[in-house]
Amino acid sequence: MSMNGIDISRWQAGINLAAVPCEFVVIKATEGTTYVNPYCDQHFRQAAELGKKLGVYHFAGGGNAAAEAEYFVRNIRGYIGKAILVLDFEIQNMANGAVWSKQWL
Repeated sequence: MSMNGIDISRWQAGINLAAVPCEFVVIKATEGTTYVNPYCDQHFRQAAELGKKLGVYHFAGGGNAAAEAEYFVRNIRGYIGKAILVLDFEIQNMANGAVWSKQWL
């Protein structure tokens, strides 16, 4: 079985999820240890009201893995149990990327 889904962030600020043919939505919540997506909660509520399956993600900044994980959890605490938690790791040429990701997880 396959599902159609989308990944959204602040760049989709005015999105009307009712008009998007998808079963799930994965929403950017945080990045590094200083950024919180200002539209995350709005997107989350809209998707939940539409019955979409939900995920929230942290965009890896490559700093201290434990600090980034703690920052993510602190900012998405209300979504735990309602959404899958995801790490978006896109850092190119990071020698210890697998180690960093395991530490974050």
